[in-house]
Amino acid sequence: MKPCTALILLVPFFAACKSGMPSPQASHWAIDSVPQRMAKRFTGYRPDLDGKFIDYQYSKKKDVSRTLRRHFANNSATSPFSPGDPSQTNRRPPHSLAPDPLYYMGAESILIGVVTLGMSGAFIPLPIDSVIATVMGGWGEFGRGFTEGADAEAKIPPGVSRFRVKNR
Repeated sequence: MKPCTALILLVPFFAACKSGMPSPQASHWAIDSVPQRMAKRFTGYRPDLDGKFIDYQYSKKKDVSRTLRRHFANNSATSPFSPGDPSQTNRRPPHSLAPDPLYYMGAESILIGVVTLGMSGAFIPLPIDSVIATVMGGWGEFGRGFTEGADAEAKIPPGVSRFRVKNR
């Protein structure tokens, strides 16, 4: 086969990369979409569905905490034999290391600390989601946590009128 013939046969493959796609899918091929795709792959965060990253990582931490409590402490908020859990309806604490370091660190940092302990012999807990949330717009709230403490302004849970049914 001649090189010219091979080149002519490959032209449709090169033309198919961008032809006929809707605009959201067409942006996949642009370099600007790389940070969003990396965030989605590494953290599971999707801005169109999850809102702000600070709220997303808080709900993720709350889900992990609820799962650990159910499995290891045999404590479930939905059990009729357990008392009501006020932490399920409390407002989100300020996203800062100062008033509550355990909230900022989370179970994820303990797991990463155990991994670094096994690899290097030093326990180094890294709260990756919290650091990403701080960098992606949480600097003001992070600073207010140091100056105002637990009274810093944080998000209040949404009212019942804001709930929606999924898959409808």
